Amino acid sequence: MTSMMIPSGSFRFPAARSVPDLLLRRMRLAWREARPVVQIIFLLRFAAGAALGAAGSAYGAVNRPALLEAALGWLAATWAVYLLNGIADVVEDRANGQVRPIARGELSRRSASTIVGALSVAALVFAAAVSTTQLLLTAAMLGVGWAYSLGPWPLKANLGGFVAAVTALGMLTYLAGWSAAGGGRVTEPVFLFGLMMSLWMGLGGSTKDLADAKGDRLAGRKTLPVLLGDGPARAVMAVAAGSVGSVFAVLCAVRGSVVLPAAVVVLAGSAVLSGTVLTSLSRGARSAQRRPYRVFMVTQYCAHIALFGCLGLTSPL
Repeated sequence: MTSMMIPSGSFRFPAARSVPDLLLRRMRLAWREARPVVQIIFLLRFAAGAALGAAGSAYGAVNRPALLEAALGWLAATWAVYLLNGIADVVEDRANGQVRPIARGELSRRSASTIVGALSVAALVFAAAVSTTQLLLTAAMLGVGWAYSLGPWPLKANLGGFVAAVTALGMLTYLAGWSAAGGGRVTEPVFLFGLMMSLWMGLGGSTKDLADAKGDRLAGRKTLPVLLGDGPARAVMAVAAGSVGSVFAVLCAVRGSVVLPAAVVVLAGSAVLSGTVLTSLSRGARSAQRRPYRVFMVTQYCAHIALFGCLGLTSPL
């Protein structure tokens, strides 16, 4: 029998992935599923609460190691919440043509669930190392996140539940930052900025439903476009966004609040969002339908940057 020689280096068996490589890959996919742009804005909310809390605290310098522990714990909590949402939303995401890892089958729901559990434990451990208040806030964050996505009556399934849950997630984040910075008296700027930006999340954030109506209808969710139809839903979204921007700016102007520049940013953003959602700029392809949501997100980022400018970057963070 004639032997067949295979030149050295011309063929290699595929190398098996090591356990650390597989774990790292799954964590990267889990991070993508949790939407990095959303995770970053949650960190900015946490930082805003901390900066406002430190500015009004009577306790002196902020404990920076504790603040860092609290921030890491909060990141783990928000990551867990949004990864859990990805697991729960797989039917809608596939119907809407989402390209996130779970919907595409790159990350299994079983692996994602394991990561959610690990992140939740890490969040609680970090929080417990900081304070009892931080632990309670973190537990509440995880609880609201679970109630939003799962259970017999998930809050995401109806408009009222969506607004209440998303607003609560925002307010808990600002309070967590305030608590991590010392937890002194909740001053007017902390309450006003936290509440209005949380309402901006709950009301302005509903614009993402414009591009997801097909999957939401399939999953039985009662979002504005599903309940009212596209045109009326857009009108309600414009009014809601404009109301948040106007009320925020008026309250800050009347009270002479230090966060007035941030409120002006939200007012401008609400005007742009309203103009976008009511015109052809947000009609047609899915990318166009998501423009109001992108305006909503950019406004959040700009408002928080404006807040840090208002404080002159002089807080002891």
